[in-house]
Amino acid sequence: MSIRGDPPDIDELIPITEVERLTGIRQATLRMWEKRYGFPQPLRDRHGDRVYPPVQVERLHAARRLMDQGLRPGKIFTSVLASGVSGVDAVFPLPASVPGQYRHVFALLRDYRIAELHGLFQHRLLDLGLRRFVIEYLAPLVTEVGLAWNRGELPVRCEHLFAQASTSALHAKQAAVRAAGDGRPKAILATLSGEPHALGILMAEAVMTSLGMNCIPLGADVPSVEVAAAARETGADIVALSFSAYFPRRSMLRLTASLRTSLPPATMLWIGGEGVRGTAPEAGIERFLALEGIEIALQAWRKAHPNADSVRWYRP
Repeated sequence: MSIRGDPPDIDELIPITEVERLTGIRQATLRMWEKRYGFPQPLRDRHGDRVYPPVQVERLHAARRLMDQGLRPGKIFTSVLASGVSGVDAVFPLPASVPGQYRHVFALLRDYRIAELHGLFQHRLLDLGLRRFVIEYLAPLVTEVGLAWNRGELPVRCEHLFAQASTSALHAKQAAVRAAGDGRPKAILATLSGEPHALGILMAEAVMTSLGMNCIPLGADVPSVEVAAAARETGADIVALSFSAYFPRRSMLRLTASLRTSLPPATMLWIGGEGVRGTAPEAGIERFLALEGIEIALQAWRKAHPNADSVRWYRP
């Protein structure tokens, strides 16, 4: 790497002792990298001591993160930092296949810029409202993140970070719009044992909540016997489950068929998520291939139960 353009102001230059404190990289290591890899490239103060521009310290932070993730310095510097690229782009270049409207999200994930990601989600929530945010923005983004991970273009740590940020945004918004009281239909929401991916059922809960449904979330990885017990104890009208594309197809069919027989006949069983694509319809089980289907199914339920207690709908 070479230093081009206007030189940094002397007050911005960071002494090597401070760089060691900020990055956790020992001074001897910095000098060794300088000699072996040609990076960093310090300047000298009036005493001849090494001082570093802030941009180089940022790249050293990126190098430290990558080393903590198991990468060797040689690969980091020769493939990335020496050419001016930083962060997880070292190993996972941002693919051209990512749609333009989502590239900024990928960049924030790769750089661990959590505050900016939360701010972006909050802005989109205010702009679209909860239901449209989930259906029009978040659900397609979830698909893109999953595809990028599946193709090896996004590390799993970034996928997990995305799930946590999305979950946080949805929880915060749902608390503000959740309908009060014990209205109907009442829905138990969960993923079954072996399914740790909870974002799908959380998005479904957000849509249901915005439509005025009374949601009782049990969370992820719940045994089917516990889901059935909760449905009986609460008098739930609906049990809603989500299955990711990674859940074994045979297990899903077996578990949902068993749960159907354990539920009261009047309790509906709704299943959705990427894992249900391509499955054949089963008696007593309603499949959802898209979140938009929830509103249609709710209208059908209300039409079939005209005397059910109603609650106000949240309209974004």
